[in-house]
Amino acid sequence: MTRPDAAALTSGDIAPLLAEVPPPDEEDVIAIAHQVSALGARSRAGIYHLSWWSDRVLHWAMSHEDFKTQLFRLVDTLPSLGGDDAAIADYLDQYFSGVDIPRLVEIGLSLSEKIPGGMRLSSSVTVRNVERMARQFIAGRDENEAARRAGELWRHGLATTVDLLGEHTFSDREADAYAQRALRLLNALVIASDTWPHDDLLERDRTTLAPRISLSIKVSALTAAFGPLTIDRAVDEAEARMGPLLDVAAGGKASIFLDMESYETKDVVHSLLTRLTSDRRWDRVHLGVVVQAYLDDALSDLLRVIELSGARVVPLSVRLVKGAYWDTETITAAACGWPDVVFADKAHTDANYERCIRVLLAHLDTVHCAFASHNLRSLAYAMASARRSGIPDSHYEIQLLYGMAEPVQAALRSLGTRLRIYSPVGALVPGMSYLVRRLLENTSNESFVRHRFAEGKKLDDLLHPPEVGEIPALPPVSRILRPATDAHAPPPYRPEPPLQWRSRAVREAMAAAIERGAEQPVRDIPVLIDGRRVDTGKFLDSVNPTHPDRVVARSSMAGVTDASRAVEIAQASLPIWRRANAADRAGILFRAAHWLRARRYEIAALEVFEVGKPWAEADADVCEAIDFCEYYGREALRLEMGGRVDSPPGESNRLIYDPRGVVAVIAPWNFPLAIPAGMTTGALAAGNTVILKPAEQSPACAYILVEALLAAGLPPGVLGFLPGSGEKVGHTLVEHPGIDVIAFTGSREVGLSINENAARRQAGRRSVCKVVSEMGGKNAIVVDADADLDEAVAAVIRSAFGFSGQKCSAASRVIAVGPVYDRLAERLVGAASALAIGDPREMGTQMGPLIESSAVERIARYRRDPGGEILLERDDVPATGYFAGPVIVGAVDPDSPLATDEIFGPVLALFSAGSFEEALALANRTDYALTAGVVTRSPRHILQAATGLRAGNVYVNRSITGAVVGRQPFGGAGLSGVGSKAGGPDYVAQFTIPRVVSENTMRHGFAPTGGSEGTMP
Repeated sequence: MTRPDAAALTSGDIAPLLAEVPPPDEEDVIAIAHQVSALGARSRAGIYHLSWWSDRVLHWAMSHEDFKTQLFRLVDTLPSLGGDDAAIADYLDQYFSGVDIPRLVEIGLSLSEKIPGGMRLSSSVTVRNVERMARQFIAGRDENEAARRAGELWRHGLATTVDLLGEHTFSDREADAYAQRALRLLNALVIASDTWPHDDLLERDRTTLAPRISLSIKVSALTAAFGPLTIDRAVDEAEARMGPLLDVAAGGKASIFLDMESYETKDVVHSLLTRLTSDRRWDRVHLGVVVQAYLDDALSDLLRVIELSGARVVPLSVRLVKGAYWDTETITAAACGWPDVVFADKAHTDANYERCIRVLLAHLDTVHCAFASHNLRSLAYAMASARRSGIPDSHYEIQLLYGMAEPVQAALRSLGTRLRIYSPVGALVPGMSYLVRRLLENTSNESFVRHRFAEGKKLDDLLHPPEVGEIPALPPVSRILRPATDAHAPPPYRPEPPLQWRSRAVREAMAAAIERGAEQPVRDIPVLIDGRRVDTGKFLDSVNPTHPDRVVARSSMAGVTDASRAVEIAQASLPIWRRANAADRAGILFRAAHWLRARRYEIAALEVFEVGKPWAEADADVCEAIDFCEYYGREALRLEMGGRVDSPPGESNRLIYDPRGVVAVIAPWNFPLAIPAGMTTGALAAGNTVILKPAEQSPACAYILVEALLAAGLPPGVLGFLPGSGEKVGHTLVEHPGIDVIAFTGSREVGLSINENAARRQAGRRSVCKVVSEMGGKNAIVVDADADLDEAVAAVIRSAFGFSGQKCSAASRVIAVGPVYDRLAERLVGAASALAIGDPREMGTQMGPLIESSAVERIARYRRDPGGEILLERDDVPATGYFAGPVIVGAVDPDSPLATDEIFGPVLALFSAGSFEEALALANRTDYALTAGVVTRSPRHILQAATGLRAGNVYVNRSITGAVVGRQPFGGAGLSGVGSKAGGPDYVAQFTIPRVVSENTMRHGFAPTGGSEGTMP
């Protein structure tokens, strides 16, 4: 039959696919499940391959959520403690203080000082027990142990697929090391397998010989560019590093499986598979891929693999799994505001798994099938479906996890089913993430193993077919346009979802917007006063920092007269705007948000050209601008209700928020739309009129906001727009007596000068000019001795080199505690060396240009006099444009300019501290107090950092950039700002004057009921 396009599979396409393999009789499914259960019960195998203590721990974790959480955190932390008794004892106390634990489990965790008989317990008991638990799920530490264990399993009638643990790399060196380890492992397995006895069941896959050896590869470990926006580079690098593995497999001795990880990178894995299958060199290599049935598009994935397999000499293999990242996917979707890509409940996943089984069996002539599950119903369904279609049990595989469900293994083996055991191999540190996933899986409320073997539920109760009716089609992954917010009934605020780069359609839409943007003529940006364009006769060009010879926009330059005229118009428009009710003001902001939302790709493309933002950074800026409009619109509605004050009997009191007057907004270039939007809409929401002076480098991006607000219905005189020089226009606004508030984001020098000028008494000024300023930072991340370095490196690289370090919140200092310094420095250098520097219009660019030539020279000065040891300075940058590669300097003198100056570029200083307390003190050794971060697994140190770090925004175990409106209100103190928090509940109030009106409601002894209802509106 003709197959539907795999990328456009709809529910109407599913029925004919399933018709090729009709569903099995339920009686057959139940009978097979009971047979497997009975045969397993007769075997002497344990439910888990577990020690007594591990078994008790898992049973307790299944019924005590707080214990499970702390146990998994401990398991994750232990490898970093290096067997230090005192440290382990300290962490045991931190994690388990106040947690309900049974006595025998408590002893196994060394939480009790003594056991009967008075023998003291060392904390090494904990390490030994957790390591034993890990080894029950991990087949070996290295290739020799793996080969030995695979041979033992083979002799017991079990094939293996060996998974080399290691799930993320940050540098070419780490990726090369993983590839070399994989090659050593594969060669050791192939050599060992030559001595294994012949087993016709395991070695024959229908009509062809099946390799004895199978190696499962994590693509994420083969490239430092593993992500949707760097997909082309990721595939190139992964393919190159897989070459030697494929050469070994080409001899028919081994098969290579591509493991599937999170949905974010599924397209990378499928693109790699497509590349490999299109290369005729590998046409006879046994290749396979994982398909996850908890994904709504699992059937589309299957069809894609089937299509690829049909053109090969050796068919592809598919390992069908339920999926191991459900928690990650649901949390990510909820946090980002994306539609779910996984089914919300187990029944839908189980039903989809059964659908996928039938589709696979219908194409058994095209693909090799492996069904991986510990759910007896799922396995029985596969076997019953195959038998109904006349397919012998030996013509497909069942795959189970190493160290688990051994009674099921024994039963299936006795039935003549081909069995393969998924066997992880690796050191304990990378093994911890795998172990935690396995523990999560088996202690989950939806786990079959838990229901059957831990809770003792009847088998028949677990064998009911999933009752879901028609499986729902989840929303498409591509962006969904939200409706405009109704100011009279706004829903709760939710941040604008960032673009889902994991969707090919989204990437293609952005690429198309970039191409359209490249063809746009030079933009004409006006001076705008009272809604009218003003011809000043003077112009200022903003250029593409990647190609400075290309003009992006030509703006009219406002002068002193224009600035004064704009203030007059703003003052004249103020009475009408301040009397507008909050719903009208909010409605304009909500409509402006929707206007921006509908033009999102084009606006992001403009940012790519005018300020050199890479794709994700440009989209994030547009999202933040939309968020400010939405959030401050709701704040306008809230503040109109007044503040909370007490009214005693006979008196009515109201706290009212009046606008301050005319607000001058002086905006920066680094967030060319979001920051102007935040300052402008915050002021407008409160009822002020605004004059926006954009940065000289980014007038076109700032003018987008003006267009949005005017299109939304903002009265023309309420917002003036004055592109021009800071020395003339900015200075005029700052000193003008008609300005009541100055909202500024920029350098410390300019910010302090604005504060000084605003504080002076001037003739004609009738109010104290308020300044709302944010002035930068010298931000530090403390990396604790126990830190997860994968987490730490990712956080530091993102914080230090995102948008080439041109963020006031960027990390410019990293302070490593104790022995973690050397390893952290090595990995940071490797990760920064792997960053792609280039034209941000290219999807895979991670670091674009600096904003102007003076910024390049500033970086060069610190390179010439670094104040420490230069560990990395990259010069492999484009020949044209304002580019500067990342610089990392170690052993930095805490008093050097590199340690104290805000550089505003990709320069990172590393420091070492002897203790966590010393690290906090060093982090606080700065005049700034904007952002700070800590990467630690110690609850005590998290509390110390939260209370002890001197910063407006303190981030724990994440990057210190990327504050989201409504979630992380942003702003600092010290010389970083005045303490206002943009995107928070206090910000709009900065633009108001609180006013209290008190009314005596008593009249000759009579007062309204309750005594507080006055006549005020």
